Amino acid sequence: MNVGFIGAGAMAEALIRGILSANKYLPQNINCSDILLDRLEYMEKNYGVKGHKSNIDVVELSETIILAVKPNNIREVVEEIRDALTAEKTLISIAAGISTAFIEDLLEKEIPVVRAMPNTPCLIGEGVTALCTGKYAEKGHLEIAAELFGTAGKVLELPEKLMNGATALSGSGPAYIYLIIEALVDAGVTIGIPRNTASDLVVQTVIGAAKMVSLSEEHPAVLKAKVMSPGGTTAAALKKLEEGEIRAVLMEAVEAAWEKAKELQ
Repeated sequence: MNVGFIGAGAMAEALIRGILSANKYLPQNINCSDILLDRLEYMEKNYGVKGHKSNIDVVELSETIILAVKPNNIREVVEEIRDALTAEKTLISIAAGISTAFIEDLLEKEIPVVRAMPNTPCLIGEGVTALCTGKYAEKGHLEIAAELFGTAGKVLELPEKLMNGATALSGSGPAYIYLIIEALVDAGVTIGIPRNTASDLVVQTVIGAAKMVSLSEEHPAVLKAKVMSPGGTTAAALKKLEEGEIRAVLMEAVEAAWEKAKELQ
C-alpha cells in the first residue's frame, strides 16, 4: 500500500520516520507534497520518499492519504483533492479541531475519513495519538490509521466528542511540560546550579516521574505523598505551588485550549 502526505512539516516527518523505522513501508511507497519546494527536497534527500508539487498526484498515487496541514487550510485542500478521492482510499486528517463531519460535507461523497490527534513526541517515537472514525470509515480503516500512528508511539481510540479534549490535553500537552521544565531549570540556576546540570537534573526527574506513573498501579497523589516527608523540603515546596494555584491554572489552561479547538472548524 502507498501512503501519501499532503503537507511535509514536522508531524509528517515524524510519522514518515516512524513508518520507515518500523519497516512498515519502503521509501518508494511514501508520497508527499508541500508548498515549500525546499521542504520536499529535504524529505527526498533524508528519507528517500517521493516528493510531489501537486496534491492531486499524491492522492492518485496513494491508497491512504494523510492531511498534515493546518486547520485553516483544510477546506482549500479538501476541495482541491475531492475529485481524485474514491471510496477505496482512506483519508486521515491530523488538523486540530476539524471534525470528520466537516470534511465529509466538503467531500460531498462517501469517503472513509479518520480523524487523528498526534503530538510532537512522535518525532522520537514517544508520542500519543487519539483516533476516531467518520460515518463512512469501518474497522479496517481505523486499523490502517492505528498501524501508521503506532509506529510513532501509543494509539488510543476515542469517541469524536472527546477529540477536542485530546487536542487540548495531549496535542498541546508537551508545551505545558516544556514550560514547567523551563521554569524548574531557571529555578535551579537561581539557587546556584549550573544551567546544564540543572537541565539534566530536571529532565531526568520528569522522565522518571512519568515512568513511575506509567508503570505503577498507584494514583499520582499516592506517589506524591511518598516523596513528601512531614515538615520536609517537598512539603514546603508543594505548599508554595498550591498557594500559587498551580493545579487550577493547569486545568484552566487545558480548558482554554479545548475552547480554542472548538472554534477552529
